Amino acid sequence: MEKNRVQMLTLVLCAALLGLNLWQGKHLNRLEERISEAQMYVMDDIRSLEAAVSSQAREAEELVRSWEDTPSVNMEKRCLDVEVSAALKEWREDTAAELVWEIENGGSGSGSVPMAGDGAGTFTATLELPLDELWTDYGLYTVIRNGETRHRQSLGLLGSAGELLPVQCTSQAGRTQAEYMKDVFTVYECGAELYTGSSETEGHMFRLRRGGEIAAEQAAEPGDRSDSYFCGKLSAEVRPGDEIALTFFCRDKNGLGYEFLLRSWIAVAERDLWDNSTAWVDWPRLTWE
Repeated sequence: MEKNRVQMLTLVLCAALLGLNLWQGKHLNRLEERISEAQMYVMDDIRSLEAAVSSQAREAEELVRSWEDTPSVNMEKRCLDVEVSAALKEWREDTAAELVWEIENGGSGSGSVPMAGDGAGTFTATLELPLDELWTDYGLYTVIRNGETRHRQSLGLLGSAGELLPVQCTSQAGRTQAEYMKDVFTVYECGAELYTGSSETEGHMFRLRRGGEIAAEQAAEPGDRSDSYFCGKLSAEVRPGDEIALTFFCRDKNGLGYEFLLRSWIAVAERDLWDNSTAWVDWPRLTWE
């Protein structure tokens, strides 16, 4: 009996020791998790503090307080004039500034123009952007000289000439229905909306182009909202393999014509059309006559 009691006591003690070890293990695991979480929070705080300090340091180094651009079409030179003005935080009588542009979207090219000061800390220059390369992106920089001190600062992305045109168009062609039957292509419920700012436009027209040539066109009707337009349907004869483009055309007060692509298809066979997404890169198209 004595021996059995000793064995039983030993088993109880072992079980208690095992339970204690398990409890301690779980407790240590929870403690390790809390320590790890605390370390993560501390690292996040450190990174946030470093980012704030770095941002404050950059702001302290930047001399340009703000900048803005004002585009306008130069009909004589057939380019886009973009007036860029930069307001400085500090300046002196001998402060000079230069505007630098660089091509950003994988191309190469750069240039600079001097900026004229107004005596109150604002410097201005005009860039001439070619309109035969509508989707070339330009980044802007300023070079500011105060005596022997030279400071170069990035202003940011100017964008492309296509994005800066004074007349822009948003397609409402999502609701447009296309049909191709018996060699006739028809689109229904054509819609477009212009963004013109202070520009006035006229000659609004929807067109169907087949292989680049105008196959059908119709004067646009005003929509429910300002600068929105629609037409009921357009039809043209089409053969398999033809590329068809639905476009919207208008002119501004200077006589410059803008033609925007709304949708494009390729006729495969009767009742069979493919969306031609690669066509967008060639639009909009400008008409100077």
